[in-house]
Amino acid sequence: MYALIDTNVFLCLAFEDPGWEYCGKLLDDVYFGKIKCVISSIQLSELYTPFMRAGDEEGLKKFKEELKRLRIKIRVVDKDIAFLSSKYRSKIKTPENRWLPLADSIILATAKLENVDVLYTLDTDFYNVKEVKVSAPFMSLKEWIKKFGTKQQKRLLGFT
Repeated sequence: MYALIDTNVFLCLAFEDPGWEYCGKLLDDVYFGKIKCVISSIQLSELYTPFMRAGDEEGLKKFKEELKRLRIKIRVVDKDIAFLSSKYRSKIKTPENRWLPLADSIILATAKLENVDVLYTLDTDFYNVKEVKVSAPFMSLKEWIKKFGTKQQKRLLGFT
């Protein structure tokens, strides 16, 4: 299986947010070669930012080492991704009726151009995406939100 794993899956595990065990198992599958993984180069900024904001240089160093051990392909944002992401930003709406955010559109374009089997995410912004298969780790995104989502996410998707 070939997958793109969204930034929030890594951060859920790193910060032990609700459902982190599922994220850990998914990343274990990457580590043990059951899943080949790609991420967008823009995700590196998203992944490093919380550590830098907290001034946690040691945590950032450990996080970078863990990423390296996963042997993840990093796809650079090129003109093909830029063009496709602009198409997605101009046609896909989030459940809040906003346009798909820039980073998310780049991640989606990367998943599409890399021809992944699934884009793993915890982000409701991908809820209306039909261009690639979208799933949370080991359950649908809908199930994830019902089980681990915030009150705001549950209300937004009509689960409360």
